[in-house]
Amino acid sequence: MLAAWIFSFSVWGLSSDSLTSAPITELNLQKAQYFPHYSESRKEIYYTTRGNQSDEELQVATWDGEKFIDPQALISINQDTNEGTVTLSKDGNTLIFSGCEYRNSFGGCDLYESYWVNESWTKPRNLGILINSHDWEGQPSLSQDGKKLYFSSDRPGGQGKRDLWVSEKDAHGRWKLAVNLGSQINSSTDEQGPYWLEKQEVLVFSSDKKGGQGGLDFYQSQLENNQWLVPKNILELNSSGNEAGICLGIHENEYFISRNKPGQATEEELHRIIIPNSIWMVKKVLPTKVDPVVPAPSKIKLLDVSFDDIQFATNQWNIPSPIPSSLLKLAHYLQENPIQKIEIRGHTDEIGQAKSNQVLSEKRANSIKLYLINQGIAATRIQTKGLSFLKPKVAPVQAEARKLNRRIEIVLLSD
Repeated sequence: MLAAWIFSFSVWGLSSDSLTSAPITELNLQKAQYFPHYSESRKEIYYTTRGNQSDEELQVATWDGEKFIDPQALISINQDTNEGTVTLSKDGNTLIFSGCEYRNSFGGCDLYESYWVNESWTKPRNLGILINSHDWEGQPSLSQDGKKLYFSSDRPGGQGKRDLWVSEKDAHGRWKLAVNLGSQINSSTDEQGPYWLEKQEVLVFSSDKKGGQGGLDFYQSQLENNQWLVPKNILELNSSGNEAGICLGIHENEYFISRNKPGQATEEELHRIIIPNSIWMVKKVLPTKVDPVVPAPSKIKLLDVSFDDIQFATNQWNIPSPIPSSLLKLAHYLQENPIQKIEIRGHTDEIGQAKSNQVLSEKRANSIKLYLINQGIAATRIQTKGLSFLKPKVAPVQAEARKLNRRIEIVLLSD
């Protein structure tokens, strides 16, 4: 059996502060109907039914604007064995469900996928060993963006009986290995019917863990820092019977759920219920990180900048490393003053031939120009000149003096 609810036919009733639900009478036509999924894009509701023969199959009905009409078996999907619990992509073109005892299954019940092509559903495709196991998989639920698939399974590696698991799509759109949602969500009993509420960022599911109202109860949880919060029993939705299977409805704050009401001809029914936003857990807003206020740097006055730290090795024109601070200031100055033009003058010491020194001084000036261009300064704003050793800064009487003469100078130009 797909659903395998453990229904206790005890006296069924809601607590005094519960939200009132109403049966969807036009759909409650068989012995049992449960796990609804409404597709807004298709204007259709999908759900699982069980007749007198205990076989489970998928049903679909259309919303005509006032009620659901033409409930019928999903013939293109149903086979001779059991099917149940449909979930559809937001665009309504991908359908995932649980099928049992299929020829290509890995275990008793697996998850299968079908696509809407040429006005019909394609032959179901097994979702593969990364999602399915040799045990039971059922009750799938796609996230709104189609990137996560939640489901229930009793495979090894869980916390108890049936646990909730999730698989995510990789960058190529392929499902990755399913992982257990962990001990914060799962218990030693049954967790079933996961449903991700996108707007509220809440995972809703059912569990018969201790401390509930009775039977299967609805719980909700949220992710915080990649950790699930302790699930909260949604007391207003639960009764002493069983509640499992929930989805968004058609109208504002409307949801469709399934619950059982022992003593009636119909065992499990589909209901519509209005759930106010106040019921859902509120997403914690993390404090906004406030960057410290950094005072704006003062305007650079180029006349106060000394370029003595731009010194070249003998017969070299490469800019020293690390970049001299005066050169950084020069680039900043030109960015602050977008119309200012400059002339870069290169100098050498007196050693060597005059012709070679002239070329070397020009290369030194051009190396500075190239650096400024790479900082976003337009080449049209920069002139260069090589002065060889004709204008030494100090008298060339020793090595240190020659070092100071191998330099550049910056001259501001006026229009």
